[in-house]
Amino acid sequence: MNTNFLSISVNSPWGFYKSNFSESLNIEYINLMSASDEILDLTVRRYKNSFERHLGVVFNEYKNGYCEIVLEIKPEHVNIAGCVHGGIISALCDIALSGAVTCNFAEGAEKVVTMQMNINYLRAGMGDDVLTAFGQVIKQGRTIYFVEGGVRNKKGELIAKASGDWFVKS
Repeated sequence: MNTNFLSISVNSPWGFYKSNFSESLNIEYINLMSASDEILDLTVRRYKNSFERHLGVVFNEYKNGYCEIVLEIKPEHVNIAGCVHGGIISALCDIALSGAVTCNFAEGAEKVVTMQMNINYLRAGMGDDVLTAFGQVIKQGRTIYFVEGGVRNKKGELIAKASGDWFVKS
């Protein structure tokens, strides 16, 4: 058994938890207050994904074809002009919109890949901001889902609007 652990502590909207990651993914939750079982399960599964963990994404809502995530902007998320890099905004859209698709599945049933995603950047995200990305399933087909969403800053202003198609494979 691997005894090397990576410890991550997150102060989320629903409380504080500390995570230890190894091959078996041991997680210790402390004072989670009102976090739903779906959010806890999602956090465990998604934080195995090193990209989302690297970004610092926290899942805020995950149910009924809707997903909402939060990212506190850090210096590594901004470009030379001090604005949030467009790639970060794009990644947030992809994570939130694909989350809207996956939250409707039975545990471990399907895999989802982005077929195409369109993003309209409406205003700059600033380097000291907290961004909230959201996605909502608009149309669910047998294998293709159409999803819309976007990213808002801490003032609630829409900074990007996104839509796209996701392919679902059983």
